[in-house]
Amino acid sequence: MNILLVTPLYAGGFDAGHFWLKALNELGHLVAVWDYRTQPIPPPVKVDFTLVMKGESIEPRTLRRPRICYWPDALERTPGIEQVLQHYDRVYTPVRPTPAGMTWLPTGWDPSIHRVMQAPRDIPSLYIGTNNSPRKRGFLAVVKPTFLAGNGWPDTWQALGPQYLHDFVALASRAKVAINIHQGPVGLNRKLFELIPSAFTITDRVPGVEEVLGEDLGYQVSFDTPEEGKSLLEWALLHPEKMEELWAKEKAKIAPYTYLNACRKILGS
Repeated sequence: MNILLVTPLYAGGFDAGHFWLKALNELGHLVAVWDYRTQPIPPPVKVDFTLVMKGESIEPRTLRRPRICYWPDALERTPGIEQVLQHYDRVYTPVRPTPAGMTWLPTGWDPSIHRVMQAPRDIPSLYIGTNNSPRKRGFLAVVKPTFLAGNGWPDTWQALGPQYLHDFVALASRAKVAINIHQGPVGLNRKLFELIPSAFTITDRVPGVEEVLGEDLGYQVSFDTPEEGKSLLEWALLHPEKMEELWAKEKAKIAPYTYLNACRKILGS
């Protein structure tokens, strides 16, 4: 199939579109890419299917049908987007609670990239992520990870810069405990899936966590408040054998949620 993948592939640092492109290629499709943030119009190629990653500034009715959108954010973060999304044939999202008319499809990892790299486990606790919400700052100010990396953190937080692809995986592989915090109280972010293959991961408890990890495991590795997160982190570091046991369960639970399987679902439904 000839597919037009619409995603900000080259604009402003790393984009998850690279993973979607890789998955579509592995499935044997011919893919043309339109980075709508850097190119004013799509490439003049004939396509059978259009797959849009976010596409906040796109007029969907100009695109070849069937046209599908994967919308990764809570709708309230982009005013007016509900009207735009109505013009797609289908819309998928990792957000829970899932908005009406959209299909829940959490995803976020690639086994050939997200894995354990050979590195010493010399970082007790680690957070990787952008400083883009008061909620994140509030949690991290209490949980206090040993090491912090990501965009936008002030010098007082002593954070390393952004980490993508193999740098992300190499850093996560050094952590005894990785910490995931969602931007808002809705789920799920892709970082939960990216971290687990490299390190035991604890996360704030947002809708969807227990659906993916299971009720029992989801409860054990997640927290509702910053104080609970701090206590869970301290407990994990004191119980390495139990931590390894929980980590093995986490990896088994996220196994189906690869980009490859997400593409299979989107293209097959």
